[in-house]
Amino acid sequence: MSTSTRHPGDRLGALIAQGPAEPSDMPSQHRQLTVMFADLVGSTALLEEHGPEAFSDLLRIYHNLCTEATRTQDGTVANYLGDGVISYFGYPRGTEDDPLRAVQAAWTILQNLEQLNRKLAGARLAARIGIATGRVIIHQKPGDYYGENVVGACLNKAARLQTLASANTAVVCAATRKLAGKAFDFEDLGPQDLKGFEQPEVVFRLRPRRRKGLSRFEALRGERRTPLVGRDRELALLRKLMARAAGGSGGAAVLVGEPGIGKSRLIDVLRRDRAMESARFLSLQCSPAHQFSSLHPVKDYLDWVFGVNADDARDVRRDKLRRLFQSAWQTDEEQTAVLMDVVASSGPEQEANADIGILLKRRMAFQILSKKVFSTAVPGHPLLLVFEDVHWIDPTSAEFLENLVRNAADHACTVLTTTRPEGPFAGRLSALGEVVQLERLSDAQSVELAKATGLAAGMDEETLHVIVEKSDGVPLFVEEYASMLAENLGGREKAEGQKVRRDVPMTLGGLVQNKLDRLNPHAQKVARIGATVGRVFDLQLVRSLSALGRTTFDKALATLEAADIAHRGMASGSQPAAIFKHALVQDAVYGSLGTAERRRLHGLVADAMLSDKGGRRITAEVLADHLLAAGRNRESAEWRLTAAMAAAGEGSAAEALAHITRGLAATELLPAGDERDDVELRLRAIEGPTLMVTRGPGKPAFGAAQARALELLRRQNKPDNLVPVIYNTALHDWACGRLAEADRVNDEIFAILDAEPSDAAYLAAHTMRGLVAWHRGDNPAALEHLSATVARYDPALHREFYMRFLKEFGVFGRFYLGLTHTVMGKTAEGTKHAKAALELAKLVKRPHVYGFALLANFVTAMLRDDVPTASRYSEEGIEFAGRQGFPEMVAMSMICQGWAKAKRGAIDTGIHQMEEGSALWAMTGFENWQAYFASLLSDAYVAVGRLDEARALLDRHDERVARFGEAQFEPLLAKSRAVLLSAAGDLGGAAAAMQIARERAARNKAALWMG
Repeated sequence: MSTSTRHPGDRLGALIAQGPAEPSDMPSQHRQLTVMFADLVGSTALLEEHGPEAFSDLLRIYHNLCTEATRTQDGTVANYLGDGVISYFGYPRGTEDDPLRAVQAAWTILQNLEQLNRKLAGARLAARIGIATGRVIIHQKPGDYYGENVVGACLNKAARLQTLASANTAVVCAATRKLAGKAFDFEDLGPQDLKGFEQPEVVFRLRPRRRKGLSRFEALRGERRTPLVGRDRELALLRKLMARAAGGSGGAAVLVGEPGIGKSRLIDVLRRDRAMESARFLSLQCSPAHQFSSLHPVKDYLDWVFGVNADDARDVRRDKLRRLFQSAWQTDEEQTAVLMDVVASSGPEQEANADIGILLKRRMAFQILSKKVFSTAVPGHPLLLVFEDVHWIDPTSAEFLENLVRNAADHACTVLTTTRPEGPFAGRLSALGEVVQLERLSDAQSVELAKATGLAAGMDEETLHVIVEKSDGVPLFVEEYASMLAENLGGREKAEGQKVRRDVPMTLGGLVQNKLDRLNPHAQKVARIGATVGRVFDLQLVRSLSALGRTTFDKALATLEAADIAHRGMASGSQPAAIFKHALVQDAVYGSLGTAERRRLHGLVADAMLSDKGGRRITAEVLADHLLAAGRNRESAEWRLTAAMAAAGEGSAAEALAHITRGLAATELLPAGDERDDVELRLRAIEGPTLMVTRGPGKPAFGAAQARALELLRRQNKPDNLVPVIYNTALHDWACGRLAEADRVNDEIFAILDAEPSDAAYLAAHTMRGLVAWHRGDNPAALEHLSATVARYDPALHREFYMRFLKEFGVFGRFYLGLTHTVMGKTAEGTKHAKAALELAKLVKRPHVYGFALLANFVTAMLRDDVPTASRYSEEGIEFAGRQGFPEMVAMSMICQGWAKAKRGAIDTGIHQMEEGSALWAMTGFENWQAYFASLLSDAYVAVGRLDEARALLDRHDERVARFGEAQFEPLLAKSRAVLLSAAGDLGGAAAAMQIARERAARNKAALWMG
């Protein structure tokens, strides 16, 4: 043991506890480090036995032995703690085989001690060694080559592990064991409790024998520039597809494989094929930073084709696109307007007719884009259309891609996509065409690729064998290992006559760290700033943030290119840019930054982007990401809100919801208080309507969003802002059939109206009270409140209320007022209000409003048994609502169409359509109206003799009406029961049921159903 009374682990713990000297004044970096703690066994006994002078010599011999073993493996002796030695592997220069080299050093120490003991007279030295691997923070001082300011749990873990070792053995942690691989044998010691660590650690003892060969390890990622090896079958299949396309019969295929497997390389070879000389090529690239930017690959491509510069103002960009749509594509005014709204929009600008909903615009835009794409594909000159990295595709682009795949067969075109196994198409790859799964290379193929990559640099067969053994069949591994060894053989190590290590790095992160460590400080600085910006980084932006002169910056960038870390040539508009060789290269560089440095750099990037010049360079979502990483959470949430509103303005509800979700996550990082509540409230105000569109008005998510928004608004005591949220909360309750709860919530609007009268509160309160009263069967109350809504509503004054409530009170009020008059027996008055609703909807020009107006006309017609009118309006309704994507309107239109068919004698067809419409209605989350649909369907069932089904249907909905209190349709259910009983021969029961129907109709003042 040590001459000190303190345990060696405690000595190291005390050293760690002191902390780094002045860390706030020093730059820091993150890196993976392997720590070896080698403690001399029995030092006190040696001192007593041999005396201070002899012991001093023995201690020096031991230190020298440990130092030599460490340095031979390119490790660094960080500190001598009495009789203990602390060594680092991975600092100041890191490689991916740092854990393996640490184990090698420990094995060498133990072996050399055995040999030394055979030479020493009267003394025997032994060591206990602990090795641990983990992430650390290194606070660097000028001239610190020994890691004096390292902070990380692996330091203390190494010290604790050495206490578990018996004399002349080494114990390693699970991470080190995994990374060291097959070069050594280990004995599993099972989970062990380590002082200072909450969870037991599975540890391993190094056995005294080595093994030949090295371990396999996890695949790395990257595009290949190496020769194509082992892809003959896949290439032949793609050639066959292109040959068919050249003959006029197109097709589609999807290349699937893990990162680095060679998807992009295969496409590159296909493009350079002689048979492709007459072919045309189009590539659309998905981006991880734009997974929720609607049609990003298309927009990015159009910007490039039409010469849109990254710093063009929005109006300049739109003008360029508009001119070229019309001149190059020969689009007419309507087509141009649609394209501008869908693929050229970067905000809420709308150019197409307001009657055209976003789904219809999108389909029209897809038709125009598809026609333009396929127009370049002609027999003899086929088109190869590539969609790259669709695991990052946005929802709208995914829809467009599937549209292209479906139509490729009719054109001289091959649609080829690439994807990792994960992503939106993971469970349905066949939707992208023929699935081509790229497998790993065989050993022989890996040898071939390794030779083609590195043999010219002087690699021998032994080296190639090691590369192949470590490559695990992934082409990326072969290239990176061969390139690394070629660099070592041809560089400084060869010039200095040093023996080149055969143990190749085991992870790409360590390999990149090695490359970074070899760079000069200017190149490292450029790489780290670039990694903060993104995979593709704007050179002007990075140069400004680096504060380097142009000449120095250009030299630094050239150094990165020479090291194969990043390359120039990726341009965004007119802005020169560079790209990291692969996403994981960027990740590894970024991972080397300390937390404080990351925040600082992200803040600088965000500030540059927010400047007058830089602000036009990026999208709101990218800026939001940088602000979040900079710890500026409120600003990030604000920009997410901007992105969400832009997406919603384009009709991209899925993308808008994704931005809202991320914005809300940013608000959760803010301290509780008014500021946080204000930001969250504005996000929730968009979230509720978006959830209603994407998931349905009766869905729990919509209700939860409204409840949270209501809670936040009540805290702020802003009555005018409270009204829309309370109304939509009540609307959710109403749609879910919770009529009493909707009425109770609506009482709050009446209270606000009494305290601070306003038209918004008046229209909201009376409309909701009228809706609830109508479904409850209280037709007089419904008449009173809905008449109040219609009388107060002024389209010139109140049209803007729609943006706050997502409800046009004039149209919706007339819709339900028409229903009320009709049910009360005043069918002419009901028809008048339905027609007035349609005229008003045409005036305000909102698609959703127009759909309600169609409902008003065909539902009132159904109630008064006017089959021709109901059929005409529902036919228009089903076509219009289908185009616009309004499922509840489609459902009700289908039911009306089925009812009309049944009335005209096509009962079976009518039943089928009513059943489909009823199922679709239930899927929207609406509970209301289902009893009415059941009565219609029951009558049709009885007409064809399906009495048992009619009985079960009525029983179920009698229970529903009792549960939800939707008494408006009790008379109809009772009348349908009478029809059923009569058909079953129970005339007495039928008469009793008709009497119940009359009594309930009289109670509801529903004269229409008295007969």
